Amino acid sequence: MAGLGPVSLLTSMPAPASVHDPARFIPLANRPRPAPLLRFDLHLADRPLVTPGQRVELGQAIIERFREQEAVEVPTTAALVGLPPGTVLDDVPISQSGRLGRRSQQGTYRTRVCEHGRDGITRLAAGSGQTVVHSPAAGIVTAVLPGRIDIRADGLGIAASVGWGRPAAGRIVVAAASPDAEVPASRIDVSAAGAVLIVGARLDVEAISRARAIGVAAVVSGGVASRDLRQLDSSEARQQASLHGTAPFGLLAVAGYGRVPIPTHLWDLLVAAEGRPAGIHPTARSLVIGGDVEPLIAAAARPAGTVRITCGDARDREGRLVGLAGPRRWSGGIYAPGGFVEMPAGDDEPERICVPLSTLERLG
Repeated sequence: MAGLGPVSLLTSMPAPASVHDPARFIPLANRPRPAPLLRFDLHLADRPLVTPGQRVELGQAIIERFREQEAVEVPTTAALVGLPPGTVLDDVPISQSGRLGRRSQQGTYRTRVCEHGRDGITRLAAGSGQTVVHSPAAGIVTAVLPGRIDIRADGLGIAASVGWGRPAAGRIVVAAASPDAEVPASRIDVSAAGAVLIVGARLDVEAISRARAIGVAAVVSGGVASRDLRQLDSSEARQQASLHGTAPFGLLAVAGYGRVPIPTHLWDLLVAAEGRPAGIHPTARSLVIGGDVEPLIAAAARPAGTVRITCGDARDREGRLVGLAGPRRWSGGIYAPGGFVEMPAGDDEPERICVPLSTLERLG
């Protein structure tokens, strides 16, 4: 270390960056992902209609599902003992009690083997009230297991925070003027039948019921109220008890609960995708858009270093992280590290505000 003075130490250190790297402090925002994996749950009595490696098209039937399922027991025979759990059996005669204590034989239309008990009894899952689950996207079946079906979908996938309903598909129709707008029930008409409706920040239960009644396939919004989901659950239970089945309908809330605008980069993507075929899978909380993915990814792209404010007075605005403020006391008495975000303001000087780092997400 002889001959190494203070000046040489200073000159050997790297120069500080003029703009802080958001990747070191801020999590990545919800981004679209090409070729998403869709997972469909199989209940005990459900019957898969596809095989591994098979290609499925948009709207193709992939699962026979039963609204009512029950467990039944039959004596284990030589024909049954070799069947592994998950095997599908049709028209299995099951002994049931008849009137006045008499025994009667009745055949069930679908059963699946659950287990072969040591007591000489084979337990089956029987179903009634048949419905069909259709694929919300085209793709390749990657796995068919006793408990699920996996499909690698074509197109672009968008993850949501909340999902409700059944898989459904249609063309994308943008019904809102901006990502934070609300669409009243009066603006939903029969022209939206069979569509995946993009409705902005929120859709109340009256508008959802109207959309469902006129044949809208699915609704995509920024947020949804939990009380609206409870009312939808009650409505679905009443319809399931009816004799006639209903058309598939689903709902996705991209950003969560309440009145929340759709993130700006996803809004730009959805506007660019208007008219394209799309499908939703509420259980997986996914929206899949078909067609060429490159224009959609370009519509959602942002320059490197771009961040978005997710809450507060400047919610949903975009800018650059240009400095760190250290720990600060924010409204509500919360201490958290902050950062300076510089946002464009037209022809004027850029606006610079200080916000908590926890309210930022990285776009670029």
